[in-house]
Parts: sequence; structure tokens; C-alpha cells
Amino acid sequence: MRSSSSWAHDGTFASFLARSLDLIERELPWAYEAMSRALAPREVLIEVDGERVGVACARGAVRVEGAARAPAVECRTTRRAILDLIDARSTLLDAVVSDAVSLRGSVDDLLAFHDGLMIYLGGAVRSPSFPWLLKEFRIDASARKQ
Repeated sequence: MRSSSSWAHDGTFASFLARSLDLIERELPWAYEAMSRALAPREVLIEVDGERVGVACARGAVRVEGAARAPAVECRTTRRAILDLIDARSTLLDAVVSDAVSLRGSVDDLLAFHDGLMIYLGGAVRSPSFPWLLKEFRIDASARKQ
């Protein structure tokens, strides 16, 4: 497992997610703690535009891994759907109903994922450093569309 701070910008979703988690942990520790509490003790597999990223969640830590061994939740989506969630153009429910996001897991695990995601999004948009990271993500998303 790599710590979030060891990820450099390389245009991947994994890099974006790891760096955003690091920002939230440093700038809004209360949000990071609440998110880790909501998601623990689960492993999540997130697939964005075909890129698979494992996320290990424990109380006090949410870390990006190369792969998920036994994910409790599987989420498949696109960069566009992520931007729609961040920009509040879509709710998670709307994204699932429209097939922009596909979720798989038990009801309890999906509810925990929802809660963790809402805390993550709330923390991200309140993080003073998040706008520059989001700008990079938007550029990367636009470049991948072309």
C-alpha cells in the first residue's frame, strides 16, 4: 500500500484520489476521520473509465492501493460522472438510476459507501487546496475525451 503523499500527478484516477485524500487528511482532519469511520473496515474497488483502484478503509485511515483483494463495495463510473457529483449536477442516486454509476455490495456496505462518499465530497469542496487538484482532474478528463 502506498501512502497518499507518495502519489505524483500522472493523470490517473488513482493519483487524483490519493492526493485528494491526503489534502482532506491534512486540511480537514475531522472530515477525514469521519470518512474513515464511515467506511471502516472495508475495502472498496473503484473503476473509473476502466482504471481499477483499490481503497483500503480502516478506522483513521483511507489509503489507495494498487488492487482490491476482497472488496465489500464495487463502484464503476466515469470521470464525467465524478465531475457531475463534485459539481452537484447529480446526486449519487440519480447517477445510479441513470447508469452513470454502477454499485455492487451488501445493503450495509453500500450505505456505508454512500455515507463515506458524501463526507469525502463535502470535505473535498471545503479543502482550501482542492480547487487546483480539481482543475488538474478536469484537464485530464477533457484530454481523455479527445
